[in-house]
Amino acid sequence: MRLLCDQHVPPKYLSAFANAKDVTATTVRDKLAADASDTDIATYAAEREWVVFTNDDDFYRSATVYGLLVYDQISDPSPDEILDAVRAIEAAYDDPTAINRDRRLGASHQVVGPAQTIRRA
Repeated sequence: MRLLCDQHVPPKYLSAFANAKDVTATTVRDKLAADASDTDIATYAAEREWVVFTNDDDFYRSATVYGLLVYDQISDPSPDEILDAVRAIEAAYDDPTAINRDRRLGASHQVVGPAQTIRRA
């Protein structure tokens, strides 16, 4: 899965993604700008087939269809729980890029930790 990490994603997740061989991750800061708007991030992700990884539920309001993975900052899932969720979501699709085009689901998933519950939002 290709993850575009929002501005406030903690280093522990960025480090876990960097060490995972089956995940490609970058940051909004690296691809856009530190102050990029949610709309700009969603548009960038949609056009380039990235899944936005964030704790910001404002992304649910976007009219753009793109992949979205939201983690709950309060329950603070571990990096391993996040990686397990990413892998489980990707395994649910025959074509991993379909995550970005799944209008039926709104292509969004939420990881609620630390109990490792995944639900489609």
